[in-house]
Amino acid sequence: MDAKTTGQLIAARRRALELSQAELAERLHVTDKAVSRWETGRGMPAIDSLEPLAEALGLSVSELLSGRELTAEELPREAGSQLVETMRKNAGMVWRGVLATLLVLALPLGLFPAYHYVTTVPETDRAALEKQAAAYLGGFSESDEWAFDYDALRIVETDRKGDYLAALCMDEAGNWCMCEYDRDGLFPDRWRANGGKPWLENGTLGSWNFGTQQEAVIILCGGGLPAEAAYYTFQNSGITYICPIQNRQVLDVFLLPDTADIVSRGLELLDKDLRPLPKGGVEGSAARIS
Repeated sequence: MDAKTTGQLIAARRRALELSQAELAERLHVTDKAVSRWETGRGMPAIDSLEPLAEALGLSVSELLSGRELTAEELPREAGSQLVETMRKNAGMVWRGVLATLLVLALPLGLFPAYHYVTTVPETDRAALEKQAAAYLGGFSESDEWAFDYDALRIVETDRKGDYLAALCMDEAGNWCMCEYDRDGLFPDRWRANGGKPWLENGTLGSWNFGTQQEAVIILCGGGLPAEAAYYTFQNSGITYICPIQNRQVLDVFLLPDTADIVSRGLELLDKDLRPLPKGGVEGSAARIS
């Protein structure tokens, strides 16, 4: 299972069918940039795109996962061997959509724990966390506005509260993003990327929010903030929070008890005397990517 070989197969079949990237994208209700990322191995289709993509290219899902056309005799054997190979390559970031498909194949074999293990990484493995962030957030980076280079992503700060871990990341050009990881249910010391902000403008404070049955999760993030910004403030459920800023960057995870309000309102940057800075360094909230 390899992103490049799968991408090469998609590109070869598309050309054989005399389809442009735009035409294939239109059939799948995605952008041509998404198709380009698949074909170059810099991204993989989401789980709900697998079957439509296979159908559009005249392939089976197993062939897409294998990166080559299979004979009728190979199809069942190949589907099972892919799970073994995936676990063997645990050191690298594993395509979440592929493993979701393989999970269906693995359940009869009792390999559900293996799926959980190979799709998660320990908090102490910074390189693995970075690979997960790049693969997950890069799958949403289809807008020309998002200038982040996910191949050069590095984590500069992390913060963890309860079952949620956040990582503030930047690339070599000084662009920023934030990835959120959920604690795994079977392996509590391992984490899975499950949301975040694919791009944050340098010098801008942003937030990313979602709710569970027990609490509201609000993550404030930003990098390269103005030197005079000493605090930031936001409101939730009628309460105003004022928090310090260090090293011109922010990464704070809040677990709030009011699940009826998961929005962070009124984001502002403040100077050392708690006076608001001129507007322009704050962006709106974003909800969970799923």
